[in-house]
Amino acid sequence: MQENATTPLIDRFNRRIEYLRMSVTSRCNLSCSYCVPAGKLSDNGGCDMLSFRDLLFIADVFARLGVRKVRVTGGEPLVRKGIEKFIAQLAETPGIDRLALTTNGVMLAQMAHSLKSAGLKAVNVSLDTFDREKYARVTGHDGLNNVLSGLNAAIDAGIESVKLNVVVMKGVNDDELEKFAGYTIRNKIQVRFIEFMPHTKGAWNAGQYMPVEDVKKRIEALGALIPCSREQWGGPARIYRLDGAQGEIGFISAVSRHFCWECNRLRITADGKLLTCLFEGSALDLRSLLESGASAERISTAIKEALMGKWEARPGFDSNVNDAQGQVAMRHIGG
Repeated sequence: MQENATTPLIDRFNRRIEYLRMSVTSRCNLSCSYCVPAGKLSDNGGCDMLSFRDLLFIADVFARLGVRKVRVTGGEPLVRKGIEKFIAQLAETPGIDRLALTTNGVMLAQMAHSLKSAGLKAVNVSLDTFDREKYARVTGHDGLNNVLSGLNAAIDAGIESVKLNVVVMKGVNDDELEKFAGYTIRNKIQVRFIEFMPHTKGAWNAGQYMPVEDVKKRIEALGALIPCSREQWGGPARIYRLDGAQGEIGFISAVSRHFCWECNRLRITADGKLLTCLFEGSALDLRSLLESGASAERISTAIKEALMGKWEARPGFDSNVNDAQGQVAMRHIGG
């Protein structure tokens, strides 16, 4: 396929797609309560995963369509054997300027330096509590110390952007908001408070929802929040800094104030389904195209056709919805 064989990805609402979230596995070494419904184990299958070779081929197709940022997700991406070599190969894909990873951090400490050497530019670590017992209760695993070590290792390795994603749940971790904000004072890290979303069926509890505006008011009690400019690949978070802090604080209003109008991303599940929205069912089966021997040009055309079905905005919901609305479990698409 020639460099200029395709045109940039622009949807019906004139949104230019430059960001691809790519799940490499549905497996996870945790069973977080808001991701895996109560009483069920996290999916530890994996025989239906796309090969790294196919994922690299798809990434190249998207890069030629104008995608500049790729985020590797799961499940938990670090549990997949060969992930470091894959990251290195992905980083060499022409056109990919920003390579990021989302992880629960349990295995990050022993891999941070090699990931940095492989070309990883950014890592987001999901962590919802600094309390060891609470962490074990929420995730089903006693691994808090591993995660904290992973955060330190990522910073020490010199990874450009290290972010901590906190899903705020009333009655679960809302008593630690100030502690998370205070973590940015001494650490060069961005802590992002994310509203609990009604996505995974069986794991949503409306009583645990807390709007980020309430979170922000709590943090402001610590001191004035100084607005920060958004980085090129900063995403939808509104960014602030406490006076004198080394790090930053972000607020993501996933429920109370959606940001669909600026959405520039697509998602690929571990088994090769293309999703044009987090709350949509599969738009395109890339796996079937690959297995049929479809050319890069044919896949590019199919991607652009699927993009025309991307919604202007995700279905309306608020904190009072009775059940989750996502059609694909969160652990399969990496958020």
